[in-house]
Amino acid sequence: MALTGQNIVVGYDDTTASTAAVRWAAELARSTDSGLHLVHAWTWPLLGQGMSGIPVIDPAGPRNQASRLLDDAVERIAALFPEVPITAELLTGMPREALQEISGRTDLLVVGTRGLGAVMGTLLGSVSRGILHDAGCPVAVIRSDQHRAGPVLVAYDGSDAAGDAIDVAADLAAAWEVPLRVVHVQAGAHAPSASSAEAWSAGSRSRGMLDEGAARASARQEGIVVRSRVVVDRTVAEGLLTAAAGARILVIGHRGLSRGRFGSTAHATVLHATGNVAVVRASSQE
Repeated sequence: MALTGQNIVVGYDDTTASTAAVRWAAELARSTDSGLHLVHAWTWPLLGQGMSGIPVIDPAGPRNQASRLLDDAVERIAALFPEVPITAELLTGMPREALQEISGRTDLLVVGTRGLGAVMGTLLGSVSRGILHDAGCPVAVIRSDQHRAGPVLVAYDGSDAAGDAIDVAADLAAAWEVPLRVVHVQAGAHAPSASSAEAWSAGSRSRGMLDEGAARASARQEGIVVRSRVVVDRTVAEGLLTAAAGARILVIGHRGLSRGRFGSTAHATVLHATGNVAVVRASSQE
């Protein structure tokens, strides 16, 4: 996946979190000459026909209200980013299923973190388990659109998914003209049973992975500044979260060397991150 000229979709529901996600996505679209597509998930109200004391609800009113909400968002973001092509789509259905379906026909899905209300649900609950586990493209989970000074941080463990994460992270660093930091976490490296030889061997393997990841990033985007380091912590997720302090975004693969659909490290990292995180898997369009 190359970010330049791609389709960026944002889930929007008029909350502070989703508004930040829209602004973040619009800035990325401007930096990469990409298009921006806002979507709003809407469900039909229950019809109370034939039920004593409960009037029939006309769905036209709620649908028109949802449509106006989306139109207003497009108008506001177009005024701020006039150079970005912006489209919108009102989706019918539950948010998890609607976003999952559209993820199979886009290049990047952007969502806010929490407070997504009755329409979009709660990202770090059922929506995260659906979208992050089953999305057909990379997903950016945005907590703030204000932090712009830090580098892009990417986790690398030698897996195919981590390689895809390197590519996306390098593209982001190039688009934003910021350094790229490649990290590899040694988990549990302070265990008392670890011998000096074991520690040296683990350190050697980690350095080899870092060199491989940094070389891939430099080949992907020749002009970016790439730095790398080994992080030692109790778990991989804790190491990544510590390393991500001050980063503009943390980029991770959707799984490591395991064969599961979605790795436990990726889930823990997204759940506890205080900054923006991009979870990368190859787009189903590729």
